[in-house]
Amino acid sequence: MNSPEPYRPALHFSPRSGWMNDPNGLIQVDGIWHIFYQHEPHSTVHGPMHWGHASSPDLTTWIEHPIALHPDALGTCFSGSAIETPSGEVKLFYTAHRTRPDGSDFQVQCLVHADRGLTRFTPDQHNPIVGNPGLLVFRDPKVFWHAQTQRWIMVVTHGQSIGIRSSTDLVHWELESTFGAHDGQHGDGPWECPDLFPLQAPDGTTHWVLMVGIGSDSYGGGSGTQYFIGAFDGHSFVNGNRPETVLWADHGRDYYAAQSFFGAERPTTIAWASNWQYARNVPTTAFRGVMTLPRELSLIDSQYGLRLKQKVPAAVSARFELLASGQTPTSGTYRLRLFWNHSGELKVNLFGSTEPHFVVSRRGNAVHVRTMRRDTHSIAGLAHDYSMELAAHVDHIDIFVDNGLVELFAQDGLVCITNLHFPSNPSGVVQVEVNKLEATEGHVSG
Repeated sequence: MNSPEPYRPALHFSPRSGWMNDPNGLIQVDGIWHIFYQHEPHSTVHGPMHWGHASSPDLTTWIEHPIALHPDALGTCFSGSAIETPSGEVKLFYTAHRTRPDGSDFQVQCLVHADRGLTRFTPDQHNPIVGNPGLLVFRDPKVFWHAQTQRWIMVVTHGQSIGIRSSTDLVHWELESTFGAHDGQHGDGPWECPDLFPLQAPDGTTHWVLMVGIGSDSYGGGSGTQYFIGAFDGHSFVNGNRPETVLWADHGRDYYAAQSFFGAERPTTIAWASNWQYARNVPTTAFRGVMTLPRELSLIDSQYGLRLKQKVPAAVSARFELLASGQTPTSGTYRLRLFWNHSGELKVNLFGSTEPHFVVSRRGNAVHVRTMRRDTHSIAGLAHDYSMELAAHVDHIDIFVDNGLVELFAQDGLVCITNLHFPSNPSGVVQVEVNKLEATEGHVSG
């Protein structure tokens, strides 16, 4: 390894230095994409949270700006969101967090006024705008405008459920309802970073998607992101599936706290590419924490009903070198499109490895994708080996690789797998093996 930071991605955002976790305040203003994020600028481990800030004209070229929010008398700055009002004003919402003398957490919701260039940030005089109703976990406000009821809506975690509040002035908020106590996946860790937005189904009907991070017991182990598809009338969210149905936005180990951009033409999300099981111990030096690629969201019909489809924007995808099997990348940043006719096992070896990172195979009427990560750094909880079943037909798979960060999209984005890797050679040769393998430029077919 010649680079002092061999695992720093080229096209995913990472901070110059310090710790980063959840994306916050995602917003597009005057054609510029802005992300804020949980940041500890003075350490590479989680500490007193600030809001870092970066912007991009294209979601791949990022400019890091001065820190936007600093801890104050109300506490440190936990996660939240950003909006633009009809009059063009930009507002930030975040959770102020402090520790009581007995060691317990105390969290309230706050409002910050920003200039349109997102260079000046002024706390509202009424802070906190939402006091704590007696909850140990009460955080991560996501705010959006609900046109049908002409009110602002805030979704905020209540531990392992989501509180829904409404306001006409962004300062005074009323509790409308709660959701989730008996729905979806629950584990030892809290639900975090909720997001609620509408999407159109293929038949033109509108459905609402509620995404929420789960702190533990996700599909791959540790933290992950689940979602629900249902109806929202401005007052309550109604799950369109049975309460025990669990839907995962990503089946990998490193996709957490996904948030959508306010003001984007198409619903677009970014998530934190890590897992609380080992995030504090990954082998980077100047920084810890990276974001995923942006994903454009839509709904598709599946044999089980409506499901979320996620796609890397075409302009972002085009920035990656397109690689064929057996090639040595010119850098650690490239993409693969692998075509497969369901014969044999398709094995994908990255980073010059002699052992596969993914194996795709057919068993009966189902396709199985096996994901494997070997640990050469002695990081507790990092190694894994598990599979998932894809019931539908799969004829191609897209894989994006950026200096160890790998994002796989199967069934045109119906299934996604995001995993961090820390190989000895991030730009090592790529090998794809399958029965009757024939390689052509940019793809592999069997």
